[in-house]
Amino acid sequence: MNAHLLDLYLLALETAALLAFPVVALVGAVGVVVGVLQAMTGISDQNLSFGPKIAAVAAACAWGGSMAFSVMETLLQSVMHSLPQLAL
Repeated sequence: MNAHLLDLYLLALETAALLAFPVVALVGAVGVVVGVLQAMTGISDQNLSFGPKIAAVAAACAWGGSMAFSVMETLLQSVMHSLPQLAL
């Protein structure tokens, strides 16, 4: 297997984890907080748990969007620089 291809694969996995983990952790934390509040109040409406999660994801995308684009740009630049080695 080509070493450049393996490096790009590992970089792509690292980028995906770097972009996905903070959002997944935030949604998990919001879900736990909303679940505890629902258990304390006795409200079992599913819309109450879905709304704050969507708001948290929207806030995370608005706050960290520029960082995500710079990480994706780094990945794209790495792929573009490796294309000549992959063609051989």
